Amino acid sequence: MTDWRLQGQEKYLQGAALERKAYQPYRPEWEHDHCEFCSAEFSLDTPGALREGYTTSDHYRWVCAVCYEDFQEMLGLRRG
Repeated sequence: MTDWRLQGQEKYLQGAALERKAYQPYRPEWEHDHCEFCSAEFSLDTPGALREGYTTSDHYRWVCAVCYEDFQEMLGLRRG
């Protein structure tokens, strides 16, 4: 089965340890980030944007809860 959300993320997320956290921008001047899979927006200020999700330890990459659950087994994602 092909999923439109899979676009090569296994190259950098295979086996990744992701922590569930409240969203915080990677850089102070950044207003938002997007889910690595579905592009859902993470933001502190945008109405309707996600406020928490799964992130790498450096907070550079974010994954929404739905995509984490959908791809956890396939990519060997683990909670960090």
